[in-house]
Amino acid sequence: MNKAFYTYPALILVFSLFGAGVAHAQTSDISPYSRYGIGDLQDQNSILNFSMGGTGIAYHNDANVPFFINLKNPASYAYGFVPSPLSDSSGRQGLKMAVFEAGLQDNILSLSSSDGQTANSNNAYLAYLVMNIPVSRHFGLALGLTPVSTEGYNITTNNAVDSDGIPAKTTSEQTTYQGSGGISKVFVGAAYAPVKNLSIGVNVSYLFGNLTNTEEVNFNNADIFNTLKAENVGIHSFNADFGIMYTVNIGKNMDHPEKNWHITFGATVTPSVNLAANYNVFSVSQDANGNNVDTLQDSGYVGKIRIPLSYGAGITIKKGNSWTISFDHTVQNWSQFSYFGQTENLTNSYSYGVGVQYIPNKNFPKAYAERVHYRIGYSYSLNYLDLNNTPLIDRGFSAGIGLPIGDLSPDRHPAVLNFAIKVGSMGTTTNNLILQNYVQFMVGFTFNDHWFDKHLLY
Repeated sequence: MNKAFYTYPALILVFSLFGAGVAHAQTSDISPYSRYGIGDLQDQNSILNFSMGGTGIAYHNDANVPFFINLKNPASYAYGFVPSPLSDSSGRQGLKMAVFEAGLQDNILSLSSSDGQTANSNNAYLAYLVMNIPVSRHFGLALGLTPVSTEGYNITTNNAVDSDGIPAKTTSEQTTYQGSGGISKVFVGAAYAPVKNLSIGVNVSYLFGNLTNTEEVNFNNADIFNTLKAENVGIHSFNADFGIMYTVNIGKNMDHPEKNWHITFGATVTPSVNLAANYNVFSVSQDANGNNVDTLQDSGYVGKIRIPLSYGAGITIKKGNSWTISFDHTVQNWSQFSYFGQTENLTNSYSYGVGVQYIPNKNFPKAYAERVHYRIGYSYSLNYLDLNNTPLIDRGFSAGIGLPIGDLSPDRHPAVLNFAIKVGSMGTTTNNLILQNYVQFMVGFTFNDHWFDKHLLY
């Protein structure tokens, strides 16, 4: 059958999903902690990273399909080549495998406070949409769309207010705080392997989105005007991040490659950047019927939001193509964050992650179960918020499975249907804070094809 029969529908699928992703890239979160900073930060995870405790700084594809996309380190984009000669009449001595991935995520959140109040939410959204395109044996490109942060909260407080200090005129004041929106990014990445086992990479990203916060104060006394204040921050700016990987091969057993060990070291850095942003505020007074009485404020200006330096390091140990163990550590200096020239009481954040993947027999499977990818992971992180002198810790366990679809031969079109779950908690009920218990589900589709393949020579 003509190769184009497979390729063109796949390309149509890619661009259709990409268009859908742009239309629905911004998500809503339901977390009171998302009202601080630039919202609830989203981990840059493919489903592979998500399943393995958020690790991937030192992970790259081996020489056997199926291939996956790693969003943790742009240096991984250089690994998309199948070097083994093919037993066909084309004369090809290898294949460049393009990879397309899309993932959907569903967050189930349960909130609880020290006084016994509880709330629940459920929020599903597009987690990522990415394509990795190998240009040559030593150079790869990537492009994609991912969320950076989300904001979504609805908090109501009630207070008694004395009118003119006379208890008989005491009224109730209800204040409602709401937030919505998010920041997304479209990125183009490139990776180059100048020498064997070494690769370097870079992502250039365009960040865009809006964060909207409202404060509504209502009184049960018709003689007192209510107030409504709305703030909107629009972000449209560029940034970049960089990565490097180096692999050490231990053992050269050609007859039993599954006995060979490979250790990869990786590092990433995202320099501090001042994001161009627009700030607009609109405030009005209203009567008891919700009619505007007077405009109190209507202004706006252009400024900068400073996102601080972040960096990370990782190590991945592989035994053949079966066992993979990854360790990651990342740090971000949020104490240097500024919001339109104003500093906030944020603390430096850090995270640790460990992940394991097992594939019983990737090279020559005899049964379907030997082709399945089994993954588990654990992550521990300190949030950049330090409220009431109380650090916020996030702990989570993850697990996932990759189910191959169809023939995994490199001259075919390998695909994998992936499922993953993460269970964890963030925060605490001490010092009048909120504990967030969560269950996160992700489903992703990985599709390999040699759309950009040509005759390659060693």
